[in-house]
Amino acid sequence: MDVSVIVPALNEEKLLASCLRSIRRQQTSLDYELIVADGQSTDGTRKIALRRADRFVTSKKKGISFGRNAGAKAAKGSLFIFVDADTCIPSNYMEAVHAVMREKSISGLSCAFRFDKSSRTLGAVQELSNKYLLIKGAFGRGEILGFNNAVRRETFFRTGGFPNAPLEDGAFAKRLHKAGRVIFLPEPTVTTSARRLESSGTFRAALYYANLGLVTDFPKMPLNRLLNYRKYLPVR
Repeated sequence: MDVSVIVPALNEEKLLASCLRSIRRQQTSLDYELIVADGQSTDGTRKIALRRADRFVTSKKKGISFGRNAGAKAAKGSLFIFVDADTCIPSNYMEAVHAVMREKSISGLSCAFRFDKSSRTLGAVQELSNKYLLIKGAFGRGEILGFNNAVRRETFFRTGGFPNAPLEDGAFAKRLHKAGRVIFLPEPTVTTSARRLESSGTFRAALYYANLGLVTDFPKMPLNRLLNYRKYLPVR
């Protein structure tokens, strides 16, 4: 099988169907499977997944890294594409990502994003983030965006998959840097939820991710106990 698309989900009944529809609308001749990895949801997530996915797996532990890794263990594809349940991908996403990942020097990638809501603040965050990520990716030291990324099967398991860390996608990117170049594609562009910024505000969201980054990179740093945020906070 060419591709396994893995969608981790926990109580995502409001957004999951749109995500899965976007995956099913891929214009591709690739042989692919769609896997939903559930983190023990208590809402209608399971029902939606069983209706639209090829396979449904349940993670024994809660946490997005456990969900992604559980989906990967069940997957058959040579390329893993991870898409979060609050994200929709354009119809050319799979073909574009698969073509780029044929380059063996690339260990992983993520694509540019836009928010599902519009405002001056969100537009500024969106533009600055994409430009920053593009520059980092140009040097092969790009970031992995948890809500959309791709990695070859062999590389995923050789590097140990997503670590159980406060900022698991950032920690995974560091693992992938040791295996090759991590790049950022300006196209295709995915659409992801702005709910974190809407619920906490831009400043607090930035502080939240910065704090998680410090805890992830320096877990034994004495000052960690003074940080406002030291673990993942759900936004549902």
